[in-house]
Amino acid sequence: MSSPSSSIRGARQASRNSIMEPPTTTTKSVQTFDITYPLALSHKKDRYLPSKITPSNRRRRVSVEVHKVLPQFEEEKRTSSVSSESRGSLLSARRLSQDENPDTASSPEICYIKILMNTAANPIETLVFRKRKGKTDSQLDRSGQESVADSTVCDHSLVEELANSIMTEATTTNNLVNSLGDWFAKYEVPLKRFDIVEKKKRTVIVTFLFRGLQLRREFIFDSEQDANRFCQVIEREKQLLGRRAKARLDAALGDIKLKEGERLSLLIDIVSAADLPTKSPDPYVIARLQGKRIHKTGYISNSNNPIWTLRKGSLFVLNVDALELFEATGGLILEVKDYDAYTKHESLGALSVSPKTLYNWNGERKEFDLKALSGETVYNEGKLVLRVRRATDHDIEFMEKYNKSKKFDIKNVTDDLLPSLETGGSALKKLIKNNKKTEMGQTKFLVRPGPDPKRKLETEWLTKEQIEEEAWKPSHSWLDIGSGNLGKVFVEVIKCDGLPNMDTGSAFGNLTDAFVSLVYEDCFARTHTVDDCLSPRFMPWSRRAFILHTMHTSSQLFVGVFDSDPHSSHELLGRVSVDLTNLIPNMIYTMKYNLFNTAKCNPRGEKCGSITLRLRLELESERKLLLSNLHYPDSVYVNSDNKKDFKVMHQTVHGNVDMKKYGLANINQYIEELWDYLTVYYYLEDSFKSLILWRSKTTIPIPVPRLIPLSMRWVSLSMPLHSLMAFLCLIGMVENPELMPTFFFGSIGWILMATMEYRTSGPDPWDRCKSFQHYFWSLIWGDGLIKPHYIESNENIERIKEREKAWKKRVKDAERKAEEYALEQEQYWKEMEALGDIDDDLCVVKKKITFNPTKAYLYPIQQWLGWIINALRITKNIVIWEESYISFWFAAVSFLLSVLSLFVPWSLIVKWTMRITVYVFFGPWMKLVDIYYIQVDEAEESERNDRQKSERQEYLADQILQAQIVRENNTKLLDFKQYMFGEHITKVNIMKKDRFTDKPLPESSAVVYKPEKKSLGSIAMQEAGYHTVRVDGQHLVGEMIPKIHEMPSTTAPIGKPTKKVDEDIPNYNDSYSIAVAKVGTIIVGATILSVFFVPNLLGIFSELISKDMHA
Repeated sequence: MSSPSSSIRGARQASRNSIMEPPTTTTKSVQTFDITYPLALSHKKDRYLPSKITPSNRRRRVSVEVHKVLPQFEEEKRTSSVSSESRGSLLSARRLSQDENPDTASSPEICYIKILMNTAANPIETLVFRKRKGKTDSQLDRSGQESVADSTVCDHSLVEELANSIMTEATTTNNLVNSLGDWFAKYEVPLKRFDIVEKKKRTVIVTFLFRGLQLRREFIFDSEQDANRFCQVIEREKQLLGRRAKARLDAALGDIKLKEGERLSLLIDIVSAADLPTKSPDPYVIARLQGKRIHKTGYISNSNNPIWTLRKGSLFVLNVDALELFEATGGLILEVKDYDAYTKHESLGALSVSPKTLYNWNGERKEFDLKALSGETVYNEGKLVLRVRRATDHDIEFMEKYNKSKKFDIKNVTDDLLPSLETGGSALKKLIKNNKKTEMGQTKFLVRPGPDPKRKLETEWLTKEQIEEEAWKPSHSWLDIGSGNLGKVFVEVIKCDGLPNMDTGSAFGNLTDAFVSLVYEDCFARTHTVDDCLSPRFMPWSRRAFILHTMHTSSQLFVGVFDSDPHSSHELLGRVSVDLTNLIPNMIYTMKYNLFNTAKCNPRGEKCGSITLRLRLELESERKLLLSNLHYPDSVYVNSDNKKDFKVMHQTVHGNVDMKKYGLANINQYIEELWDYLTVYYYLEDSFKSLILWRSKTTIPIPVPRLIPLSMRWVSLSMPLHSLMAFLCLIGMVENPELMPTFFFGSIGWILMATMEYRTSGPDPWDRCKSFQHYFWSLIWGDGLIKPHYIESNENIERIKEREKAWKKRVKDAERKAEEYALEQEQYWKEMEALGDIDDDLCVVKKKITFNPTKAYLYPIQQWLGWIINALRITKNIVIWEESYISFWFAAVSFLLSVLSLFVPWSLIVKWTMRITVYVFFGPWMKLVDIYYIQVDEAEESERNDRQKSERQEYLADQILQAQIVRENNTKLLDFKQYMFGEHITKVNIMKKDRFTDKPLPESSAVVYKPEKKSLGSIAMQEAGYHTVRVDGQHLVGEMIPKIHEMPSTTAPIGKPTKKVDEDIPNYNDSYSIAVAKVGTIIVGATILSVFFVPNLLGIFSELISKDMHA
């Protein structure tokens, strides 16, 4: 006979540490049948032990159970579960209806087939089963440090994992069926994996999938009636499978319509967690779908607010059929666990992401509250942050490569960025090798690093004059690096002179092995090494020519000269920062600089030789460069996988003095620089005297007509224009005080224009800057007024020396007067002390001043001083037009505000503001405000304080959130850059923040660039990148999985860059007519506004005032 159906008490606890976890369920209905279970002689063939000789311990029970899936989280489950008392006893033969269990009426249903075994009749199998189960649990508990790759691998199939997990659940079932004779489930199989093959009277042959094997078994029922009923139950439940699946799918889809066969590739980023419970946990995250573990992050030590990065397993791609995703019960489960090397990994909370949310997610950052899983400790605190979007082809390719190899193949990216150095071998080999010989009365030198590959015999030994001639020839090949799109900088390292010898054994010819490194924005490169030479010449066939791409106009080219050492760190000889802001495009600059160890602090020390560079700029458009300065530049970093290369990069940018390192010397340097800024007094004094004494001279071109021949002649007229403007403006302000805001804004632009004129009118061509008129013309027409021109070597050298000499004399005289004044004051105070109480002198004890500062007190002061100094340096560079693009915008905005302020009725605004303030805030009605608003009872005051406190907390929470987002982005980007380019990172300054500015020496020169005429074949080869090696920079773009910003390697042969137009990006490079139309429209609109709107506005105000006065 069949046993009655029963309802099992309580909800089963999900297995926490198994690879495949079943959903938490509550039993809806159970139908149980007693059977004889003949021993299978083979699982492949239909061979069983005859039923007559089947032993009694082969008695089994088979149950058909329908379960409702409950929420996996403790809080949700607590509200939806039904108490054990309401479900009745285990022996009650009734089925729960939806009316009796309304909270679970809409829950999905799953049907299982269980084969139950009696523990008393099978003690050996029971012990083996329980021992295997316990061993599996302990192994899974210790798998916390398992790699991400291993976490997705399983020894068994999906069904075997399901069976294993269900075995874990059998202990609970065992406790619940003790009253029936200690029956426990040996097999538990979902109905969709269970089939009836054949029925013979009271014998039913079935097949089911278990542990990856398709098993075939024979059930012998007590009666044919039981066999028929069993088959009917299975058939009925099979018919309900599709309906149940469709109901679950419709509920999950909602209004989403899937395409046939649609597959999803989701990029999932486990960003961070916040406010995790317990003290200093080691959290990691496990992701599960349909109970199967699909991903596991690494753990982060001692952190309640961890941020997972690429190398901590934050990213993974989920490839899944869209239909299977929506059919999944419970969605995507992410559980945060606390790693422990010796004990069980404690669950800190989990969350469930629905398939609909995953399907519609578009990469935005979302926070989820963590809740306790069923049976786990309830903390009710902590958050987990996720980002999900559809994975692109780049994302899939990147993750596949990352999963195969945890080390990024940086050779493809940085082989040409970081070439190996030619050091010339050991010191003994250098001593044996001769670098000089005499041939036919001429002294020849060995060409280093090697001869021209195309002329080896001719160029192996050359005279000094021949080497110099060869060095000035055009370079044979170029290294194209960087990520900018505003322009290109063509740099050639020609030579160095007078380098110090850093090697021992100079008497035997062992001299400095020099190479030059260059750092520009997001790229780093260096030349070949020239061995044993204090005045090296870099040959055109060696690596010396570079094409750098510009991202911002303020970027400097940092150049360093080093002594190569194969066994230890390369030693810095000197460095220089080349300012490219005020250079003119399509000019070939030959610039010579003195080398110093640092530009951050004083003293710079003696010069360490000189370096000669050849540069040329190609700009897409001056207007585009000008508009790019409307936003502050992003920070730029350069990475290296080699510590020696990192030190080279760092010293090339910052020199050999680290001003960020704590030390009293650095604090003194900052204080000294602050005192040096007092020299602005000399500039102000000189400017003020020139202004009020009408000494300043400004050259103004005036057109003068000529009758014979009929033409126009321009005559330069020198006049004190600034003094005249100051006089007229002050008269206007005295007579009309309401114009003070206009003159205030105008004076800012006027000061900038004065400093610009001082620089542009100077005799030194290398100290001049681009003018305001040049940028204004660029804004209208796209190209500036300053055209390519020639600069001669030592141009205006005598006038430059006279000007420097006069200025130094002026500063020296002022310093001498300041010292004399200080001595007079000191003598005065000594005399005053002599008149004081004599006891004061007796009590004076000379104390030795000692400095024993602690870092905790002085290091914050040093950091604040550094911030102030950097702000002053940037301000100074803007005022003196070192940052000429930014200076133009400050001057233009000042003039615009000055003009707009001219039409604002400031007197009316001030008058009515004062009236409103007096009448509203100082009248007797303020007593009512005090009674009804200020003086409130304790309840209202408490409510107001709570409201203000809530507002402050909301504001603080928003600020904390923004800071956390920045911290997450920076941490993840840093890890990406370290993974892709190297562990060592150097920050490259975009804005000019050096204390000293490197200026080209007077020997420098410039000529107009005239591209040579080439054949069509040569043009095609050049456009195809012939003799040019393209290496991408280190600028990463994109979110979640950023990629290298790639630039095309082709260059046009006429000195203008090729341009790829992107329709999605606004094009600021308008044509001349469009630009004129835009600016003309603005001018006409401003004129109409000024002529018609302002007078009418003034008339309205006057009429209102007159009415008030008459009233």
